[in-house]
Amino acid sequence: MFAKLGLTVALVVIVATGVNGQSNKDSTFALVKKLQKRIEILENKLQENELEELLKEAKTEAESVVEKKKTKTFKSGQRALQAINPELSVTGDLFGQYTVKEKDQSGAYFRVLGLHLQSNLDPFSLAKISIEFSPEGVELGEAYLTWTNFLTNLSLTAGKFRQKFGIVNRWHKHSLDQFDFPLALTTIFGEDGLNQTGISFNWLMPSLLANVNELTVEITDGSNGQLFAGKSFSFPAILAHLKNYWDLSRNSYFELGLTAMYGKNKIPKTVNGLLEEVEKNTFVAGTDLTYFWQPVNKALYRSFVWRTELYYAEKELVEPNKIKAFGGYSYLQYQFDEKWYAGARFDFTQPFELNNGNKSITQLAPYIDWWQSHWVRLRLQYNLLQNNSGLDPQNTLRLQITWAMGPHKHERY
Repeated sequence: MFAKLGLTVALVVIVATGVNGQSNKDSTFALVKKLQKRIEILENKLQENELEELLKEAKTEAESVVEKKKTKTFKSGQRALQAINPELSVTGDLFGQYTVKEKDQSGAYFRVLGLHLQSNLDPFSLAKISIEFSPEGVELGEAYLTWTNFLTNLSLTAGKFRQKFGIVNRWHKHSLDQFDFPLALTTIFGEDGLNQTGISFNWLMPSLLANVNELTVEITDGSNGQLFAGKSFSFPAILAHLKNYWDLSRNSYFELGLTAMYGKNKIPKTVNGLLEEVEKNTFVAGTDLTYFWQPVNKALYRSFVWRTELYYAEKELVEPNKIKAFGGYSYLQYQFDEKWYAGARFDFTQPFELNNGNKSITQLAPYIDWWQSHWVRLRLQYNLLQNNSGLDPQNTLRLQITWAMGPHKHERY
């Protein structure tokens, strides 16, 4: 384009020059024809060059497309072996203790070694298994399957699991905020708490008065010997737990839970000289409250939790006998550094027995935790137990070490 313009300007100059000389007319026209011919030759070459460039670009693009097609891989629907292996975690829980005036109970103990397996079976369900090894033997802690979206906002769990009575009963020992379960829980539910086999429905309800409302309904066997029939076949125990959650601010929230449970127990009774089992009713109710504070700009270094649970149990025996027991706990815990926590729990309960109206057991348990890392925790706790039920008071100091291997660390389940 620029070459053509330059030659045109030259022609104009030459023609203008040649006008003044008639004698140069013939030579001027000859020169014009010569230049026109050269212009045509240059235009043809220019078009050829442009065509070559276009051909080169098209060829390069075609080669890149072919290369992409060559490197493209296709995968089958079969999962890799590593993907189908369950996630495996191991937790250890050991402690040393010193009991004042009962030195025969002092020493070092390995409380439990937990083997935890978890796997997403498919896009619709996952499974969890917990096996506990202790000096007393091997026990199946939990083994259940959960359909995360059984229906809209509804999940379904089937198997053996720790039940959602309040909050702490759901947790495993190695993940508790204190060394032991609250005294009221172990007194009313038994040493292992509520851990039965059945199904559980969890429904994320539409928000009512709270920011979040969640209803859990569990139908299980009555294998808990403290409250229900134990190993004998019994009418299923039914539990309902309603959780209400409120956001108080960007740094804090509050939870209120209500729980009710009903089941059958079997009482030995002599009828016409024969020993028979008579079915009686058991009713348990509870409430739980949690306040949690954690500043957003210091979430790794500061937090505070206040948690309280109350329990009431009523177990019918042979008329007119009936066990009625009330208990609860409350604790405060403050995180004052990235790795340091301190707290104290107060326990109160009535013994789970007849004629317990004037009997009570109380306990104060201050403690301090140091997290060496997310996998290793050390805890020092002192238990001061007092009661008026005929037992001697106990003063116990414990140093606990818990550790975890695997992806789930100290998961509470």
